[in-house]
Amino acid sequence: MTYTHDELTNRLQEKITHTSKGELNILHKGIPFEEERRGLDPRVKRFLTENVHPGARRPLEIDDLDVTRSKVEVNNRDLSSGIRATKTSVHAYRREINVTIYNQQKKPQPVLIYLHGGGFFERDVDVMENVCKLLAQETEALVVGVEYRLAPEHPYQDGLEDCLEAVKYMYEHADDYGIRTNQIGIVGDSVGANLALAVQHLSTDEPWQICYIGMLCPLVDFSDVSRESWNISHYDLDTDYDLIYEELVTLKESLIFIQTLYLTNLEDVHLPLVSPLLRKDKSSLPPITLITAEFDFLRIQGEAFSLQLQKAGVPVRHFEYKGMDHAFVRKLGYYPQAADAIREIAAHFKQVLKKSNAGM
Repeated sequence: MTYTHDELTNRLQEKITHTSKGELNILHKGIPFEEERRGLDPRVKRFLTENVHPGARRPLEIDDLDVTRSKVEVNNRDLSSGIRATKTSVHAYRREINVTIYNQQKKPQPVLIYLHGGGFFERDVDVMENVCKLLAQETEALVVGVEYRLAPEHPYQDGLEDCLEAVKYMYEHADDYGIRTNQIGIVGDSVGANLALAVQHLSTDEPWQICYIGMLCPLVDFSDVSRESWNISHYDLDTDYDLIYEELVTLKESLIFIQTLYLTNLEDVHLPLVSPLLRKDKSSLPPITLITAEFDFLRIQGEAFSLQLQKAGVPVRHFEYKGMDHAFVRKLGYYPQAADAIREIAAHFKQVLKKSNAGM
């Protein structure tokens, strides 16, 4: 039987299971209407089989940089209903940062700063556009997509400074954009989640406060801590072994390449702004939604981070999407899990705001 995209996303909302992995509580989302199925979601398997050239399934190298940057993401759709987008630039220290403003209203609104993925070197603008539109629609918030500077031309901390400056600008110009300054959240995808955590860390001494963080398939550790604890046995490879193994190993090895692009000093892998997993005190972090994919190399470090948050008393909702691979939100409109993940982040953000308003 063939199901519509709406039927598939509705199923994901209806069918949620709860499990514990040690002390970590995980909310599981199975493959819609095939919840007992093992291995890859059929949509992921089809994409990897039909759209990804076997030669591309290998660790990234420096010669891949221009080719990767020139790609246009075609597996992405606008699921919003008339969300308005305005491209502009914000003034930072000695430079301007390009941003896109989504869903600006005349009435005061909360704001979400969206930080895209792409390994610190890929702009991901096409993907960011549709994700931000749906996020704005579901949260009824102003969403700001930030085009931060990219490595290797701009290594650590240039891109991070741009993200922080974007938050600062929105805070200082809140009246111009109708922003409620006590309702600033951040959402990040992959390395964007890494930047989101770093921005929150740097914001602790600023006049604004980050009230929420949404993290999609986050990179939280560049060091050897999680790499040494990672093991292929953590994954169910009884079905679709070859495709899953190639995806896991390719990302695992590509992280070494990304590390060399982003960091000029490899000793910086131990800094909490680079590897938030190593941040000693996490108690000051706001409520967090952390999304992982079953067949993502980063899933294990994501679980370790959620466990640390839980032990630190930080409210965390940890979702794992069965059958998905890394950065599945890029396939918004094609993978129903992408839209569902955005809606779970939106629901948690709105709940945080409601709770905050009730306490005022």
